[in-house]
Amino acid sequence: MRVDYIARKVTLDNSFRQLAEKKLAKITKYFNDILDMRVEVSQERHLYVVDLSVKGKDFDIKSTTQHKELSAAIQEGVDKLEIQARRAKARLKDHKGRGSEVRMVQDWEVEVIEQDSSRTGPPEIVERSSIPIKPMSVEDAILQLEKSSDKFLVFRNASSERINVLYRRNDDQLGLITPEL
Repeated sequence: MRVDYIARKVTLDNSFRQLAEKKLAKITKYFNDILDMRVEVSQERHLYVVDLSVKGKDFDIKSTTQHKELSAAIQEGVDKLEIQARRAKARLKDHKGRGSEVRMVQDWEVEVIEQDSSRTGPPEIVERSSIPIKPMSVEDAILQLEKSSDKFLVFRNASSERINVLYRRNDDQLGLITPEL
């Protein structure tokens, strides 16, 4: 791990550099692809100001702290960086894993088939059912769909006499389809 040091109005000895590298090693456990680590230390009146920045392939985190003691300033800065690193890691993990999310359903039996054995051709109807279409208002249909565990409800709208479909969306909201003839 290579760390660049910039000192303004301060002299940095080897003990400070060792402390900074030891503290910054905490950040390396969150990311494998760190490109640049920079520590800028300056003194303004009686306070030490420590600016830390860590750049990587998919992230860029920074922190600035002020303290009377140099070691306390570096510790506070690394603590802030660690919080940002956790958030950045979670964002990266969530973003990369979003497309490959697999949901497991406990009640279903799953049969794994080989790629060569999958059928090609037009889809086939495997189940047929008929449902009664009752005249009701949209509000009544919403109440009936909320009571049931069904994903949709087909009904005749009492006000327009048209067939409507009320369905449950993935975000737990409801959608209404009114076909136009």
